[in-house]
Amino acid sequence: MIAILSYFAPHQQASWVFTHFENETGFDNPIYVFMLGAIGASYSLFGCECAASVNEETQDADMSSPIAIVGSIVVAWIVGLAFLTVLLFSIQDINSILNTSFNMPVAQLFQDAIGTWATLVFLLLIVICQFCTGASTMTIASRQIYALARDNATPFSFTLKYINARRLPENAVLFTFALTCFIVLPFPLSDHLFDTIVSATTITVHFSYAMVLGCRLIDQRKRKGRFDLGKWSFPINLLAFFYTLFAVFAFLLPTSWPITWDTANYSGVGLLMITLTTGFFWFMWGQYRYQGPLDTTDDVHQ
Repeated sequence: MIAILSYFAPHQQASWVFTHFENETGFDNPIYVFMLGAIGASYSLFGCECAASVNEETQDADMSSPIAIVGSIVVAWIVGLAFLTVLLFSIQDINSILNTSFNMPVAQLFQDAIGTWATLVFLLLIVICQFCTGASTMTIASRQIYALARDNATPFSFTLKYINARRLPENAVLFTFALTCFIVLPFPLSDHLFDTIVSATTITVHFSYAMVLGCRLIDQRKRKGRFDLGKWSFPINLLAFFYTLFAVFAFLLPTSWPITWDTANYSGVGLLMITLTTGFFWFMWGQYRYQGPLDTTDDVHQ
């Protein structure tokens, strides 16, 4: 995509790309508008820790997993910056993108820049990438459910921690698939539902990042592993902690003015639903069964 857009699409001037400020939010405060734009980068970091969820299926995990996490962030930063820069240079008419009839504004950008057939190819590539992302998410989520079930932290833990002959958490995978279908299938009925679930998910994930980073900041005496950032560990940890808190706050902000039922930010509603659901299962089940991580296979099967 980067190569095709760079070579075939007509390009804007560099002065327009790097100095022009387009504000269609209805808010007059440029700092507020910048915050709304900046949080979009949080989506690119979503799931960077997934390598840690498959540690038990990874060789030399104490080195390979952190390398994969850092590597994914570096690659996403470099490729993402290049892709976004090319997209900005390829914008033909900003109003055409803002007023597009497509559900994906970037599709309008593609069509204006390189035509219909190339746009269809690009969208097909995006669909393939989304399918791969979904498969990865299924893998990670099923392993997390299995890990919780193994520690008796979920209802029906005996069933969910089952490992089949191929040494895969079969029931956890099936449960993850069914739960995903239950959540995703209503999306076509309402754009607000999709936005709410995606925003609430991003908020909760970043909040979980902040919890881990905060605990690490509080307890600096923890024994270091083989992978160590050395003197950069503390400043990176501190910066990441405050950024995740900023992202949680920013995702709750309204994105357009005036605020109406159609333009309101419902991520707070989604966050409340997730919090209530999690709290319900904890108070009704988890606090009576979960005793902390189990250390041996004998403990798991008790």
